[in-house]
Amino acid sequence: MDDYQAVRELLPAPPLSPEIERAGRERLADAFAQERVRRGRRAARRSALGLGLAGAAAVALLTGVTPVTVTPGQSTATVTPGRPTAKQGAVAPANANRILLAAATSVAATPDSGAWWGSKLVNGSVFYDPGHHYLLRQTKSVESWIPADPEARTWYRETYLGAVPASSEAEAAWRAAGAPTSWTYEKNTPGLITDDRFSGIVRTARGEPRTFSSEDWDFRIVLAGKPLTRMKEVPETPEGLRALFSGVPDQALVDNVVRLLVYAPVTSETRAAAYRLLASMPGVSAVGPATDTLGRTGQALEYQSAELPVTEYAGATRTRLVIDSATGMPLSIETRATDDGRLLEFTAIQASVWTDDNPLKEQK
Repeated sequence: MDDYQAVRELLPAPPLSPEIERAGRERLADAFAQERVRRGRRAARRSALGLGLAGAAAVALLTGVTPVTVTPGQSTATVTPGRPTAKQGAVAPANANRILLAAATSVAATPDSGAWWGSKLVNGSVFYDPGHHYLLRQTKSVESWIPADPEARTWYRETYLGAVPASSEAEAAWRAAGAPTSWTYEKNTPGLITDDRFSGIVRTARGEPRTFSSEDWDFRIVLAGKPLTRMKEVPETPEGLRALFSGVPDQALVDNVVRLLVYAPVTSETRAAAYRLLASMPGVSAVGPATDTLGRTGQALEYQSAELPVTEYAGATRTRLVIDSATGMPLSIETRATDDGRLLEFTAIQASVWTDDNPLKEQK
């Protein structure tokens, strides 16, 4: 079986309703209205990546982008078991290696030329109200535009999207408590992303967008102890990536490679190499078809992360990576409780692309 057959048979794109497909196209068209992707050249890549970062670039790992409306009663993501089709007759068990190799084949065909790496993410967390009566889900968006030109500035737009009950059961308990519109925690409580996080206040109300730029976009591979100064320094083979992360324990290596896939403005060849490296790593298991935190269906894998959740949850966790079945691009990273699968934290990739236009710069 070749890789293209694996794409067709192992990662079949799930059928979408016309409404969902139209809504998705409209969101993407609106987000990238001023963009055009130019093929035929590959610009020099700027800066680097990892689990830690310096300066204003911290928002790239900690937050996401593009406003998402979350209504009270909305449930967290659920896993959908595979269903037999007329052609298949039966669904083969999910296999992490084959899923990753098929994703590598798909992502390698993604255009990667342009002057800017535009990324639109949604970051969120799920935690109890101060009285531990019901779960809240808060989200924040960050749009980042990273330049290929090392002398240009990186642009960001942050928006706090509010907090709502995390499920229908939580909504019922929230209403029974008087449907409060804000909650007060201890100052500097870990995991809060509200605009008033330093004072410990979480609000239902949406915040105002904040646009700014920075000249010190500087991802660093902390666990590898190796700062990068150009994206072109990132290898485009599994062997090269493994050498780059030499000396890093397996769990931390998986974390770094996944972070590269999600956050870094690297070439399509590097993303494909990252998937192939993950396919050779122990401890990465297949979940199968799953729905991510934004309601999109893809193939999910799980692994034990070297990172600890920033929320108050103290139990064992697993990290889930959901991959788009058609394109091979990552859809989300989710931290879940090991015992019951409860969602704790997530970053959803709503859109990412190389382009020659930066709408945030043009608005200033």
